[in-house]
Amino acid sequence: MLKTQSTYLNYLKSILPLIVETSIQPDEVTRLQNDIEHTELLVPVIGAFSAGKSSLLNAFLGENVLGIGLTPETELATELRYSNDPHLLAIRLDGGSERLDVSAIAGIKTRAKEFTHLQLYLDNPRLKASPSLVLVDMPGFGSSLANHNKAIAYYLPRGVHFIVVTSVEDGNITQSMLRQLDDLQTYGRDFTFLLNKVNLRSDEQVQEVAELVDEQIRINFVDTRPLVKVGLDGDARLGEVLARLQPEQIVRQVFEDRLKDLTHSLLSQINLALTSLKKNQAENQHALSELANGIRQIERKRDGILEDLRDKQLDRAVDSCLNAVGRELDNAQSELVSAGLAGNQDAFSRIVSEVVRSSMTRTIKEQMDILSRSVVTDFAQAVGDLGKSMGQFSSDPNWLDQITDRINRTLQKTGETLGHWSKSLADRNTHELERLKKEGGWKEGNPLPRVSYQGLATVLAVTTSVVNPLIELAIIFLPQILAFFNEGRQREQLRQKVINEIIPSVKRELRDRLPVLLAEQMEVLVTQVSAEFEREIGEKQKLIDELVASRNHDAEASEHQIALLTRAREQLQQLAKQALYESQQ
Repeated sequence: MLKTQSTYLNYLKSILPLIVETSIQPDEVTRLQNDIEHTELLVPVIGAFSAGKSSLLNAFLGENVLGIGLTPETELATELRYSNDPHLLAIRLDGGSERLDVSAIAGIKTRAKEFTHLQLYLDNPRLKASPSLVLVDMPGFGSSLANHNKAIAYYLPRGVHFIVVTSVEDGNITQSMLRQLDDLQTYGRDFTFLLNKVNLRSDEQVQEVAELVDEQIRINFVDTRPLVKVGLDGDARLGEVLARLQPEQIVRQVFEDRLKDLTHSLLSQINLALTSLKKNQAENQHALSELANGIRQIERKRDGILEDLRDKQLDRAVDSCLNAVGRELDNAQSELVSAGLAGNQDAFSRIVSEVVRSSMTRTIKEQMDILSRSVVTDFAQAVGDLGKSMGQFSSDPNWLDQITDRINRTLQKTGETLGHWSKSLADRNTHELERLKKEGGWKEGNPLPRVSYQGLATVLAVTTSVVNPLIELAIIFLPQILAFFNEGRQREQLRQKVINEIIPSVKRELRDRLPVLLAEQMEVLVTQVSAEFEREIGEKQKLIDELVASRNHDAEASEHQIALLTRAREQLQQLAKQALYESQQ
């Protein structure tokens, strides 16, 4: 376990008894404890199948465990983990797993449809030395489109840093790779770029390619990134890249704001409890009445906000998405036409999938960022009177602003909006899987029924794992739009076909599906934000109610509670200073 994880866990362990002694609920403390304890830092390695990803990882491990060849060998994402008991764990669609011998990895790609990903446990000193980082060998761009999209969907929201590998033989960053990097940027994921196989070219050729790649990175991304040249020294270069990742800093970035928000929330509750204990019965009852009325206001406002979003925002969001898809497919015309002239339907499908995924991910994320802030503001306005009265009660004029800011940070920082949508899609997939089991008379030990991609037009999920829905949507383009492939077409004919038939067909299919998806997403968003406001208000309502009841039962108890709360506040402030502030200096 990392030092930062230990520091944070010790902090939470220390404050838990302080909270338990008071009337404050410790639920969020224990939830955060669990998240920190079980967090892991996934580092996916992405690139074309010929870029040498698996060879690079084999060199780093010092043993040839990952398949390499002239055709794509990595059909399933493979996590590399340390264990003194080597084995292969294949994760099934239903969330279960199948334990296999390490040697089974050589033939597992024939069963790729049965699994979401693999976990390869090796008794390897390099893995043992860096247990906090989990390298992931990703399917290359030359693997099947379904498996490549499945891996990207699963790891894009989970990876903390991506290692991007391209071969010097490619001469530059391909358009396909640029789209992948655009996805990383949309999700705020950082990456390191490796120019591989430099030993196959002269120094002058390598320098020429490196300068071109550097220029592409500068043009396409806000921040410049160092380009790592890799030849026969792949093990050392990859080791250096991993050493620079600073896992301690990554853990701080993931959890520090959550810990500070939790601390501020606990201090706010302690201050509210102290205020309540010093108020008279009438003042406390008035506060309880105002809090109860605030919850009613939230409930009344919820349906109105949702209806307003559907009436005024849904069509605009759909149009924004379709316009973005149309623009980027237009920009990819030359790629599409070249794939068509070559009769390469798989390449054509891949370009369409990548463009749709990239443009939809970026545009919907932008739309949902705007909507989430708007929804939070609408709910805050609905309880504006509560904010004023509780501000007076607690002598804190920023009472409501603090709640609003905390909810906004939760939505923006942790991606709860997308996460909840993903979970709902995963639940759908589970139900569809159960339906197929019943219809097919499935029995334990038999292969699981396959939820086909064509079927995903309604169930919209690949596995029971949490899969980012925006990327899943990109998989659902209809195969029949590619029926134009046949011999004898000329470039201009194909270009007109792409402009006048293919792009409109893709947009038409998306228009049929998007309104339902976005309406569901809006409902999830409104429900979540209203639940957060209700939780914040209900938490304070329950706290005051319990304190009032306790004081009515035993008048002397209030003095004891005041002493406990005062001591808890002092100790919490001191512990937070040591764990969250002084430790960063």
